[in-house]
Amino acid sequence: MRKICVCLLIVMTLFALNGCNRKKEAATSKITMAGIVFQDDEFMNDLINGMKKAAEEEDIDLSTANTNADQSREVELINTYVNQKVQGICIAPLDPVTSIATLRVASEQGVKIATVNMQLSNVDFLSGGYCSDDYLNGHLVGENAVLWIKQRYNRPVNIALMFFDSVPTQAKARYDGFFTALDEGGIEYNIVARQAADQIDLAFAAATDILTANPNVDFFFCAHGLSMLGAIQAVDQGGFAGKYFVFGYDVNQQVAEMVLEDKNILQASIAQDPYNQGYNAIKLLKKIVTGETQPVGKTDPVPGIVLSRTDPGNVKKFLKDKYGVDR
Repeated sequence: MRKICVCLLIVMTLFALNGCNRKKEAATSKITMAGIVFQDDEFMNDLINGMKKAAEEEDIDLSTANTNADQSREVELINTYVNQKVQGICIAPLDPVTSIATLRVASEQGVKIATVNMQLSNVDFLSGGYCSDDYLNGHLVGENAVLWIKQRYNRPVNIALMFFDSVPTQAKARYDGFFTALDEGGIEYNIVARQAADQIDLAFAAATDILTANPNVDFFFCAHGLSMLGAIQAVDQGGFAGKYFVFGYDVNQQVAEMVLEDKNILQASIAQDPYNQGYNAIKLLKKIVTGETQPVGKTDPVPGIVLSRTDPGNVKKFLKDKYGVDR
């Protein structure tokens, strides 16, 4: 009888220890997530940095990756993270159809999904996310251009359009917003050139060719930062400052300082807020994973800020607030 009691005591002790170990594992195990972007530039790096900061604050184990604007690479990465059994994926998707189809499959495997940098609605599996309103931001730059054009020209203006083709629907929303603002402002214009250029060197070459072939151009509208920088370089290095001008989309420290330059090439651009997109998306995703809130099926816009040559005080404030630079 004594042996039986001793055996029962040992078994009960083992069960108690096992239970404690399981509780300890549950208490110490981290939520695992993945953050995916599609370019290596300041905007995408800000997205990742925002994700990392939120993950640090929430004690989340976050892996990050870059698709380099390759749809097949995006599919591969999503599948890899699903197989690794991450609990959430925060992604800047490439395409509102193909990417969402792949993410739906991941969701069906139990992975919670949040997106950044793309406006989405009525996506039933989507936890939520944050984005810029590309059309509205383009429209805001266009509104600024309307005032500038009316002060400078008494004729139809000739515009060269440059954009990126890695996410064509996003680029189109931006320049549609810009040209709609011109239409609403009563501006007559001709689009004398349209050119996709995803990198600065390609944009520089394309803008140089546009100026050679179309010397009657008045200004460029560039629907993203890299094409904008290439166009600015082409105007500057061609010795055309004061003759040709640029309106753009996206802002970093270099771009903000260009708005203040005496060269008078860049007239206005709009600053997005990628850091808070990434930060807020990870915070939201954590609440979805832990059951604190329910999926909303859409993304919420984060407002942009127009930086214009006509309001240098606002540009200086932006430089001070974001980069700690006094001008």
